[in-house]
Amino acid sequence: MRGRKTRYTFVIQFLGGTYVYQASGESPELALRQFLRFASEEDDWTAYRVQLLGALADEKATPVDGCENEWCISGFAGEYLFLIHIVATQSGPGGVVKTLEAQMEGVGADPKQWGWGDRW
Repeated sequence: MRGRKTRYTFVIQFLGGTYVYQASGESPELALRQFLRFASEEDDWTAYRVQLLGALADEKATPVDGCENEWCISGFAGEYLFLIHIVATQSGPGGVVKTLEAQMEGVGADPKQWGWGDRW
């Protein structure tokens, strides 16, 4: 599902928190870098944006075995480990909700318990 301006969902695990965001780009890596460049300063992890961008500069997202349109990147930003899952997200009526519900159920979360803007 790589292509011109595909929407991607990022599940970022960093500094003891899990954060979910979306952005569009021509590839998972470009969308992630674009998002990191312009992420607001509202979450604690954003103070490490420069280190994250540096760690991701030459990284290619690795496809997740057994999954379609899902990638993973991990590494260190300074001395802190990060793990980022990237999922190409369907668009259209109900597509995003159905995709995210399936992903949440796949990791054992109840999608009806959480709001889409909530941290897990």
